[in-house]
Amino acid sequence: MEGAGEVAEHTLAERMTSLREEIKALKEERYSLIERVRSLRRERRRLVEEAREVRAQIRELRERRRKLVEEIRSLRQERRRLFERLSSVIEEIDTHRKIAAELRPLARRSISAIRRRIEELEWRQQTHVLTPEEEKEIIDEIARLEALLEKTAMARQAIESLSEKKAELMGLKLQIRSYGEEIRKRSREIEAIDERIEGLKSRLSELTPRIENLAREISEASSRIDELRDKINEKVGMLRELWEHMKSIELNRERERLKRIYEEKRRRVEEKLRRGEPLTLEELKILYSSQLEELEEGAYGEGEATSSGG
Repeated sequence: MEGAGEVAEHTLAERMTSLREEIKALKEERYSLIERVRSLRRERRRLVEEAREVRAQIRELRERRRKLVEEIRSLRQERRRLFERLSSVIEEIDTHRKIAAELRPLARRSISAIRRRIEELEWRQQTHVLTPEEEKEIIDEIARLEALLEKTAMARQAIESLSEKKAELMGLKLQIRSYGEEIRKRSREIEAIDERIEGLKSRLSELTPRIENLAREISEASSRIDELRDKINEKVGMLRELWEHMKSIELNRERERLKRIYEEKRRRVEEKLRRGEPLTLEELKILYSSQLEELEEGAYGEGEATSSGG
């Protein structure tokens, strides 16, 4: 019986050792997974933050692009207005050129000379006694010269207007060219923004699945951590049961030892009684007490002795 008990106890000890090793391995795996989850979460937070920054950059670029489109629309509208004015000025230049071509010979006359001649005739009319025929000739000449003066002034005004219109035409062309350059400049900026947005969108398309994969890995690792915790608790429970079983075996073995001691003492007391020898109080107690009472007292006595010794 003792051999079988020792075998069972040895088997229990081996099983407990095996469980402890399994628990240790499970805990190590769990701790390793916990550290991995922390690392994965750090990486995921970093990628989520990067994705947030990328989205913010895309929003800013789109807002900048929208403003540039509005500016281009405004510039094109102003350029159309300038083209309309340019067309009108070209027509006006054509008209002024025709008028100037007709009146150019008159424009070469001296306005001051014509005015002096008119003043001379008026002075002669006022200071000389003239016959009716002479006065009529002077009046007709003054009228002719005044008409010539008016046409000469008109010719010079037409030439000046033509020069002004040509200058305006040149200014309009410069403005139109400037507006064209501004439109092209903004168009190039829009193209650069579009390329930048596409690059950011490409980066975002890379980040999104990586973030999702990390979230899935975290979820799987967390589930495994929970599974390991349950297994550890289960095996700890099994180890506790085996420990309690082992303690029970030890207790039963101790009871058997006490029982053998009691039986040996009782045998010696009975032999002493048969020989007619006087018995001590302790021997009487052993003789007349039940086995269970003796075992309990013996265990209690040994327990107190152990406590006192400790």
